Amino acid sequence: MAKVCYCADDFAMNPEISDAILLLIKTGALHATSCMTQAEHWPIAAQQLKPISNSIHVGLHLNFTHKFSSATTIFSLPILMLKAWSRQLDSKLIQQSIEQQWNAFVEAMGKQPDFIDGHQHIHQFPIIRDVLVSFLKQQNFQGWVRNLQHPITAPHYLIKTHLLSRLGAATLASICQQQNIRQNRYFAGIYNFESSNYALLNQQWLQQAQDNLLIMCHPATQTIDQQDPIAQARVREFQYLSSSQFRDDCQIYQISLTSMDTLL
Repeated sequence: MAKVCYCADDFAMNPEISDAILLLIKTGALHATSCMTQAEHWPIAAQQLKPISNSIHVGLHLNFTHKFSSATTIFSLPILMLKAWSRQLDSKLIQQSIEQQWNAFVEAMGKQPDFIDGHQHIHQFPIIRDVLVSFLKQQNFQGWVRNLQHPITAPHYLIKTHLLSRLGAATLASICQQQNIRQNRYFAGIYNFESSNYALLNQQWLQQAQDNLLIMCHPATQTIDQQDPIAQARVREFQYLSSSQFRDDCQIYQISLTSMDTLL
């Protein structure tokens, strides 16, 4: 059986997202989640997550593109990409934000993150990845970093998947290997968030699954935030991951749902 870990992004972004993730952890569908520690909801959400945090992997969802308050260092994704690849990002400002997000995690959870990833995969961008890895070494980080170097694709999303992978995954992998920081081997979960058949997408990913596959997801119990561009997709993901069809699909494709501890 292929060992697969489902990881939910955006924990604490809002209560509907946090509630969905907590429910899916309890059913065994999820074995990892990454947290947005700049969110107003984070202190409450962290207290809900903490009692079960030793049974899963809890990570820091590094953020530079989603605005929670005027105090956060935020860019639009195109501007961030432009500044990163033209080497115009202020590394001191990037480090300051990473430290703030890290410290908010440690203060609430009482431990370091088990892993690091990035909202919209920004942790693999130039400058950000260098500052991040340097910071992790300073912290004697013992966890792992999400990597998109070896993506598993669904047929209609080949271009998007490979584009995201090429936005720094190989370089990040090389840097992490040099610094002896662990990473997932395979990655899935990329699509345009418009597909009404999320079950089919998962079937396509699971059919190709190999050990050390990390599948990203973004569930929410209901649609509340009308400004969230993927709000409807979040609900569809939750409905599938909490369904008997998901459990049946795992049996059909001989999938063992597990934490990253058994994969790394």
